[in-house]
Amino acid sequence: MAGPQQTPAARAVRLIFEYEGDSVRLVSQQPVDAVISGFDAHPEVRPGNFVETRDDKGQRLARVPARGAFRESAEVFPEDHSQPITRVDVEPRGAFTVLLPAPEEAVQVAVVRAAPVAPGARPAPGGATSPPPGATQDVDLATFRLER
Repeated sequence: MAGPQQTPAARAVRLIFEYEGDSVRLVSQQPVDAVISGFDAHPEVRPGNFVETRDDKGQRLARVPARGAFRESAEVFPEDHSQPITRVDVEPRGAFTVLLPAPEEAVQVAVVRAAPVAPGARPAPGGATSPPPGATQDVDLATFRLER
């Protein structure tokens, strides 16, 4: 009688970042044996912040969302509980952690902001006259060497 089949753990890395505004610092990177599913599951790119592994040519190998990173507002709870909770703008500051696939060819990690393309932006190459609705443009906030 055979036991349950186990999926071999893939190479992955746990990354901890700190940020203030758009300034990002890599605090820690730790290799882990983990099965990561669902990364790059949606081919459409939505606005947001992401962390990705790249090869030595700068080509993306994997991308995961940086959930909770770069928050620009906070909830404020009133002392009088009959008053509503409000949201105020704050300077983005904090830390976040991601678990990211790190295949053998991965040599760097990048923190990327996928920002909506503004109306009236330069046309896309290939003869397009305007960006498609919901289009995003990637902006690298920081790039770091991956330790092996």
